[in-house]
Amino acid sequence: MQVGRLLIAVSLLAAQSAMAADTLTGTFRGDGRACYGALFVRPKTIEWNASFFKCGPTRYKVIEQDLSGEHPHAAFKIEDHRKRCGLAVIEVSRYSEFSWSVKGYPTMEAYQKRDEPGWKDSADPARQVALCGMRKE
Repeated sequence: MQVGRLLIAVSLLAAQSAMAADTLTGTFRGDGRACYGALFVRPKTIEWNASFFKCGPTRYKVIEQDLSGEHPHAAFKIEDHRKRCGLAVIEVSRYSEFSWSVKGYPTMEAYQKRDEPGWKDSADPARQVALCGMRKE
């Protein structure tokens, strides 16, 4: 009976490790007046320190991800509201061999409607997006 429980526990740990390995992780560095700092995406936490704000480290949930092809991307919903620093979602996508786009959305709604007319480039603070070009280390 205990051998069966041990096998189940080992299987669950292996599945969790495989899921973590399939998540986009790494350190992304930004430059310039507003983007100087770094985004750290770790297997269980995310942290974004830039010139004008500090987020985390905090737990996250992957809400969108596609690591295939030349332009992998992922979106992370910040789980700990006390450490959100005004951001609800952080999106990371590669747009060239060495460059990554990192965007911070103030609400889940802003992330979900990011491509809709009237949301993109809006002056409304609830719709504004923090945007930084970064390089992955």
